[in-house]
Amino acid sequence: GHWRFPYGMEMQGYAYILTHPGTPAVFYDHIFSHLQQDIAKLMSIRCRLKIQCRSKIKILKAEQNLYAAEINENLLMKIGAGHFEPTGPVNWIVAAEGHDYKIWEAAS
Repeated sequence: GHWRFPYGMEMQGYAYILTHPGTPAVFYDHIFSHLQQDIAKLMSIRCRLKIQCRSKIKILKAEQNLYAAEINENLLMKIGAGHFEPTGPVNWIVAAEGHDYKIWEAAS
């Protein structure tokens, strides 16, 4: 088929593309599916935190079952089944989470 994400892992894919630098695309069919609210939440986070094609990214973990990154110093994200929680002086608040993905934003 034409789907780019393995079935059941779509939101991990959207957690990645909607939090990372670039110009993301969302499948039309996904916008009108059970994924609609979760995708809308990620799009809102992207807009609110001003993530765009020139956003700064720092990869924190890249392992077989875990990928974690910091974007623009105000967003952390992780995908995969591996464990990851933010550490350090910044107060991170969970902004979105689902099956094998989680997104935090820096408290203002």
